[in-house]
Amino acid sequence: MTEELAYDLRQKYAEIVGVHLEKVSLARMDKNYPAYFQALEDLFTVVKHKFKSKKKDAEVFDPKDKKKKKVKKNDLELFSELRQKAINKANDFPNVYFGRTDDPKEIAELEGSLRDMEMFLFKVMDESKMFGSLGYNEGM
Repeated sequence: MTEELAYDLRQKYAEIVGVHLEKVSLARMDKNYPAYFQALEDLFTVVKHKFKSKKKDAEVFDPKDKKKKKVKKNDLELFSELRQKAINKANDFPNVYFGRTDDPKEIAELEGSLRDMEMFLFKVMDESKMFGSLGYNEGM
């Protein structure tokens, strides 16, 4: 009974994650930036427990020196920085964020920051093997 319950919970969790991934994808394709940001926030809530607390090497841009430098950060710190960057871009370009303009440069900056959040979440999910691993299903 316990194994069956654990399997049911894993199956339900995979379903929930799948729904969130779909919402992210649909909002991105629709260029609905408020929905895209909210869907990323929701996905983060669902997968946050997969974030590693161990600090690892990361490159960050230092605005003072105008170059990248290596620092030690954990997944939560890295995601928080990407999230803040997206918020800053949304504040810098509110007309793009709310779909009232189609300035390509502003769209690229805002969309790029949201995509950075999305790709980081995918990276954490992949590192946690949430997309599965070949193991016993090799070749499928």
